[in-house]
Amino acid sequence: MAGHTASGQPVTSPARPGASIGKRLLTAAVGIPILYFSIKAGPVWLTFVLVGACAALASWEACGLLTTPQRRPMSAIAMAGSVLLPAPFLVPSIPLALPLVVVLALTLAGSAAFRRELPEQVEASLATVFVVIFVGFPLGFLTALRATPDEEMGRDLLVLLLVIVWLGDTAAMYVGSMIGRHRLAPRISPGKSVEGAIAGIVAGSLAGLLAHFWWFHRLPIGHALAIGALVGCAGIAGDLAESVLKRAAGAKDSSHLLPGHGGFLDRIDSLLFAGPVLYYYYQALLR
Repeated sequence: MAGHTASGQPVTSPARPGASIGKRLLTAAVGIPILYFSIKAGPVWLTFVLVGACAALASWEACGLLTTPQRRPMSAIAMAGSVLLPAPFLVPSIPLALPLVVVLALTLAGSAAFRRELPEQVEASLATVFVVIFVGFPLGFLTALRATPDEEMGRDLLVLLLVIVWLGDTAAMYVGSMIGRHRLAPRISPGKSVEGAIAGIVAGSLAGLLAHFWWFHRLPIGHALAIGALVGCAGIAGDLAESVLKRAAGAKDSSHLLPGHGGFLDRIDSLLFAGPVLYYYYQALLR
């Protein structure tokens, strides 16, 4: 999303809409069908594997953003923990606290083994656990949505989440780049605009409405609109949360793994809060 400063100067957009449109569309054209058919036709463990792979890569990128000469998170433990933490959503017999205790134990043991000085151990432990909680835990709610007892509902909810986030991000980027003039959070992400954010929320509601008439007929229209707006707002919050890490690290993207998109963390940041919001909305109002 892009905007303009008070003096009328354009705010540089991190999305690079002009040169990267082709790359973004190509990446989406490859990724979206794979995700759609994996969710709609694949078993729940396949969703767990795909989410785990994305969580591991995003955790590795987050560790890179947090790394300084004084603070060196343990990437291998963060990646493993981000994959492990959502396991109770897939296997309900596993207590939610068990993977968290394992992650904490691995982190403390790893910091003692691989960091010499006590301040280094503390900094490494805090940064590693933060990455697991910030990336792995919220992404686990994607598996939780897919693993709901009502399997058809779980599939539809997860597809709905991805469609809302994707359409919302796309609308926010292009509307913001064309007419954005009021910066949303200039200290965190100067390129994001209020106009783009509004477009993203509206697009989210329209995506919910589209789902009702296309594949999610059992979802009432009122809930479809409400979910679209709430998930859209949560997506913006997740995007800004990741921007804080990039801003602190002085980085434009979390990495360059995805052509036209930056890194995996750049691509899934909107899901960090959106997934939990949709999961608890379903538990409270739709179950």
